[in-house]
Amino acid sequence: MVHEIKNRKTKLPRLGIIINYGLRLVGLAAVIGLFYVCGATFSTVLGVYLGYRVLRLVLRLFGLVLSVIFTVVSIVVLVLFITLLIF
Repeated sequence: MVHEIKNRKTKLPRLGIIINYGLRLVGLAAVIGLFYVCGATFSTVLGVYLGYRVLRLVLRLFGLVLSVIFTVVSIVVLVLFITLLIF
């Protein structure tokens, strides 16, 4: 039983690495295809890639800010509710 769990843990990361490299190869093929089909320049592809990364970062930051706001509001509501129950 213990050996089966250890074997599963050692096999899963290799699969993840293979999937990660596969996705990178697909992305590289997409970039090469974009160069070939659209005649895009290197700066255009780099700009689109960096714009995508910045947009993803901004959306993640926006989600974190909303999460913090929701948490603070929830804590304030709980404290108000508890103080009303006490009095």
